[in-house]
Formats: sequence, structure tokens, C-alpha cells
Amino acid sequence: MRILLCGDTPGITQLIGHVPVENIVGIIAASIRPQYLTELASFAEKVKVPIFIQPQWNSSDYAQFKRQILDIAPDIIFVNSYSMIIRDDVLSASTHGGLNVHPAFLPRNRGCNPTQWAIINKEFETGVTLHEIDNGIDTGPIVDQRKIPIYFDDTWSKVRKREVQATNDLLKTNIPKILLGKWDSVPQNNKDATIGRRRKPEDGEFSWSGKIIDIHNKIRALVPPLPTAFYLKEGLKTEFTNYLTPQELTLKKYDPVIGGAQLKSEHIKLRPLKKSDSVLFFEWMKERDPLIYDASYFPVSESDREVWIEKLMSNRSDLVIFVIELLNEKRAIGTCQLFNINWIHRNAELQIRIGDQSYQSKGYGCEAVDLLCEFGQEDLNLHRMYLQVFADNTREIKAFEKSGFSHEGTHKDSVSIDGEWKDVFSMARLVGNG
Repeated sequence: MRILLCGDTPGITQLIGHVPVENIVGIIAASIRPQYLTELASFAEKVKVPIFIQPQWNSSDYAQFKRQILDIAPDIIFVNSYSMIIRDDVLSASTHGGLNVHPAFLPRNRGCNPTQWAIINKEFETGVTLHEIDNGIDTGPIVDQRKIPIYFDDTWSKVRKREVQATNDLLKTNIPKILLGKWDSVPQNNKDATIGRRRKPEDGEFSWSGKIIDIHNKIRALVPPLPTAFYLKEGLKTEFTNYLTPQELTLKKYDPVIGGAQLKSEHIKLRPLKKSDSVLFFEWMKERDPLIYDASYFPVSESDREVWIEKLMSNRSDLVIFVIELLNEKRAIGTCQLFNINWIHRNAELQIRIGDQSYQSKGYGCEAVDLLCEFGQEDLNLHRMYLQVFADNTREIKAFEKSGFSHEGTHKDSVSIDGEWKDVFSMARLVGNG
């Protein structure tokens, strides 16, 4: 089986690792990616095959390129990580047509930059697909596929490593069939198809008026060496080269100088927790209701408080914590948070504490809960917030009901306090349109 390889340096390197050298009859490189030409020429020399540079189809050199491929008469044109279209007039020179490895779970994310588009579009899985080449863009019948997870704190480069591993498995499984010219394929379901255009450096711009979830996804989809995500303010460009947690991004968006956004109601505002809040936060933690104890909140020594809070904000991607502040007094009176955030199912647990007891039972908690739910819906794209409350705490239950929470169930003898078992209510509120 005479196989003509087609790709950039990573793509050709991967194919050479699986296709027997004696079956390789040449390498095609893209003229629009000159940075790979020298290394690809070196590969061709090592395996003792010619290299062909594909010009633009409307170039005066295209006819000669086509003749070169016709003359070499390959059985298969095998494409992996390539930036140009193999047109029908070249593909027809191959006895068995062409095969392509596309880094997506087709028919989703056909076209350019599929990994970036998957992350930006809030997808939680992608894949790699081996498919036959037809006259469309990644539309040919599917030979084999592998699924790959996209985790919430993944950058595109982490996903890319999984794609490389999955591609190696795909090639290892299917190369023996390809060498025999005996593979099976099934048509793609075009109803499920999506396609991405080629991204440009200017596409990385975002505004702090956008959702936290969208800014988060754009930053992690465009870490270096890609052109990065950035925002402009007064003509100055600020780029983001590293992953940031939702808490870190919330700090920036609701910073009066950087993002300028506000979360406020008639009497209070919510501002993201920061290191300098460690004294108050630590004091309120020591008085925490046993029901809402979270294992991540172990008390720490006074000297470690700021370091501990900083690590909490930079290491966890499943929570956002706010300080509740009175508008007229600019006084911090408590905290509230969304945590245990499930980004796939778009739900989160809600907690609130008015740490200063002199401000309890004044309606500030209801205002804070409403603002927090608004933030969860608008900034984090959440659909469901849930919480737990002691079954005998009538005051809090009524307050949560006022904020739209409904009783979902009772956990009998769920918590033991001073040797006495207490029942716990589960309550939840749905937001958004699903």
C-alpha cells in the first residue's frame, strides 16, 4: 500500500510513528505554513521520499503540484494536522482516496480550531476522528473515533495532550486495516454537525461586561503559544497567559478599576472575597453553623490566613465567595458563596452567613441570596441553586422561601449537635430557562 503523508511537523511525526516506512512514498507540506517546511524536508530525507509543497489552488504552481501527485500514484493520501484543503483533482490521483485525522468528535466541530471552539462553546467533551476525505470540510464518512473529556480547569494545551494520546490509539488500531485497504466507514449525521471558522488574533478580545463563564472559557482556550485572550481599556491591552479560576476572574470583573461591574440591591452589595478580608472571614468561620461546615474550611493559624485564602481562590474552580457589605455604612456584615459547583449539570450549593449578629433578621440575607442567585444565573450560567437548613429553623426557612427556594426533601437525623440528632431540609431554586 503506497501511502502519501500530508501534514505539519507534529502531524507527520505522529504518522511516521505508525505507518511503516516502506509504505511511505512522499510527504505533502502546506505552503501557507512555511515554519514547518525545513523540518518536514528533513523528515522526507530521512525516510528517503520526496516532499511536495502544496500551493494555493489558484497559484500558477498548482498545476505542477497536481502533476507531481499524479505521477507518484499513491494508493492513499493520509492527512493529519493539515491547514489546507486536498481538492478532488489531487485526491483522484489516489487509488483509495484519502483519510484524515480530525481533532474533534465529528460531526461536531468540523473545520478550523476545533479544540478552541469546543472550549469556548462550553462543551465538556471532544475527541479525535479518522474519516474518509470527500469534497466537504471534515464531512466524509467516519472510520473510527475516540471521545476525550474536557474538564472545567483544562486549558486547550491539556486537552491537546489527550487528543495526541487518543490519536495514537486510533492509528495503532486502524493502520493494519488501512494497509490492507479494508476498512469500514459510516456516513456522518449532518443534523448534529457544527463548524468553526478559522480564528484570528483579534478574536481573543473580550469585555468585562461579558459573563464570567465566557471570559473563563476564552482565556483557557487561548493560552500561549496561541494568540491570547485580552481586553482593552483606555487604549491599553492586557493579555491573559495563564488559567484563572472563577473566583480570580470575579475579583477582576467586580474590581472598581478593572472591570467596574457591581452586584448591589437597595441596602447591600456583594464584592468578591479577597486576601485582606481574611481577619473577618476567619472570625466568622469560627462561629460557623455545624450544618454548613465545608471540609475545605479548616481553621488555620492567624499568620497563615491570607496565604490560605489566596490558595483557596487560586486552587479551586468550584466556588465563588462574596463579602456582604452595607451600602450606606460600607461595612462588611457577612459572606455568601456558591460552592460545589457542577459545571456540567449547572448547579451549585448556596451558603450565606450574616456574621455580625446585630444585622441579622433585617432582610439583608434575602437581598444577598437574590444577588447571589442573579450572579449564578447571569455570570456562571447556572440553572439550579440548592441549600440545606435545619428543619426547626423556621425563620431561615421562611427567608429562603421568600427568595424563591422550595422544600425538596427532609434528611432525618442528618446532623448530631451535642449528642442530639437534627433533621435537615433540602431546598432549591431554579433560575434561567434551562
